[in-house]
Amino acid sequence: MTHEQARAEAVRRWGATGTVEFHPPRVDGRSRGRLARYTCVVGNGAAHFRSIEGQGETWRAAFADARSR
Repeated sequence: MTHEQARAEAVRRWGATGTVEFHPPRVDGRSRGRLARYTCVVGNGAAHFRSIEGQGETWRAAFADARSR
């Protein structure tokens, strides 16, 4: 699933407030840390105002993880 497809799926699920975020791996190869967010994050609003959020290493995993906070 591409970023554009993920955005379209978020809008389909949650309307105009559907959002997707991509946090690429670090270029230098270092780990982002044990508590770092997953690569793909989806939800129904801006970062701190979501009532539904999902995270995963792929877009599909993030949508599968999406649940109410």
